[in-house]
Amino acid sequence: MDMESALGLEKDRFFMMDIFKAAVVQVSSNARVTNNLTQCRQFIEAAAKEGAKLVGLPENFSFMGNEQEKRNLIGQIEEETISFLSETSRDLGIYLLGGGFPTNAGNGKVYNTALLFDPEGKEIFRYYKAHLFNAEVGDGFSYSESNSTESGGKIPDVVSTTLGQISSAICYDIRFPELFRDLSKNGCEICFLPAAFTTPTGEAHWEVLLRARAIENFMYVIAPGQTGIHDPHGTRKTYGHSLIVSPWGEVLADVGTDPGYAVCEIDLTKLHEIRAKLPSLKHRLFS
Repeated sequence: MDMESALGLEKDRFFMMDIFKAAVVQVSSNARVTNNLTQCRQFIEAAAKEGAKLVGLPENFSFMGNEQEKRNLIGQIEEETISFLSETSRDLGIYLLGGGFPTNAGNGKVYNTALLFDPEGKEIFRYYKAHLFNAEVGDGFSYSESNSTESGGKIPDVVSTTLGQISSAICYDIRFPELFRDLSKNGCEICFLPAAFTTPTGEAHWEVLLRARAIENFMYVIAPGQTGIHDPHGTRKTYGHSLIVSPWGEVLADVGTDPGYAVCEIDLTKLHEIRAKLPSLKHRLFS
């Protein structure tokens, strides 16, 4: 390693924060982009005032409408959402995860896209949702995400930040533990799981899956979610209960079922202690 690289590494270590506050924002989004972003900004500002340095927004935070509305507004959604994330992260000096919104895939479909912006307002992470939700869960709504959405088809990157090694999956990805195992192999310490979980599956599986992914990989899981009813007919409902889970599987924060936010402490020294005392990640026999 040359001197310049060594100095850069020492600089990164100097500015690394082992203990800091993170927040999950929970909203009940609809098809009105500007209104959705205004509500998100209010909750983000409130969390930042409480000291949050890392904030996550849920899947569909800027738009949650029907497929026709999505097609009509795709350019507006993408442009306004990216501008919002950049400006908000820069204004408040935080890392901000936009947990899932449609961006043009160039083939008549969209990607379900998660972006992470740094405190200077720069995009440092981009992930296109891999696993698309095509299911009937008993709530009277038919889910066929692949009709309009293209799979990214790749494991998310892990990015180095002053708050640790960060990545993000999206919603239905939670049911595929091999994705999270690959993230842990690649050094992930904090993984977002923004979602718009249905009420039936949320009641049955949301918390247990999040805790399992955190325990299996000894990582923090930050899971901002949608909540409530999202259309005038009351057919699209989501579960809420945005959570932050520790590497030991403890629920550190739970927003409940109303729109809002929750802030808690992230302590990477505890994560490293757990991984050192119970080194199961090093004991894997099968890749």
